[in-house]
Amino acid sequence: MKDGNENYFEAALSDFVFDVAAGGSIRHLTDRGYSVEQIMRELSYPVPRARVEKAVYRHLIQSQILLSELPEEEEAPGIKLLHGKKEAQFPKTLMEAIAEDGEENAYMECPFGRWIKKDEKQLMQILSCLTNREREYILGIPWGQDVMYHRLNGRMREIGIKLVKNTEWEWKFYFLKRKAGLR
Repeated sequence: MKDGNENYFEAALSDFVFDVAAGGSIRHLTDRGYSVEQIMRELSYPVPRARVEKAVYRHLIQSQILLSELPEEEEAPGIKLLHGKKEAQFPKTLMEAIAEDGEENAYMECPFGRWIKKDEKQLMQILSCLTNREREYILGIPWGQDVMYHRLNGRMREIGIKLVKNTEWEWKFYFLKRKAGLR
């Protein structure tokens, strides 16, 4: 029987080997907006889906592409909220807000975790306006909480605009004018 130290060492060694073999590729492909499915197809050897999802999620959190909560007001004074509305000028308004605050400060509220846990039928109905690639991206993220915030990078901006245009849900976009706190 192995003691705790041996199990810890084996787990650490396994994580190290995985990171050397696939971690860098997974992070790179995640940064390029690839879904978990696309990443799995690109890897040169098979990796279990759960391991890829975990690596993608960890990278999204560490790089602050995905936030579990918005920073407090004192960390990001002047947080602005933009409600997504089915208006012809919404994409232009969104792009102007991103240009003003910077992509690194622009986030979309994502209640996907709630729907995955409670109403997958509603989730699939809402996501039906997306392409397979976009749907794969959303469904490949293991949403750790009911509501999270995804940076409005190219992939999420494209998804957000389609969701606003094609669904009845009230989508929220946040712009963090900050002095300190979030990096």
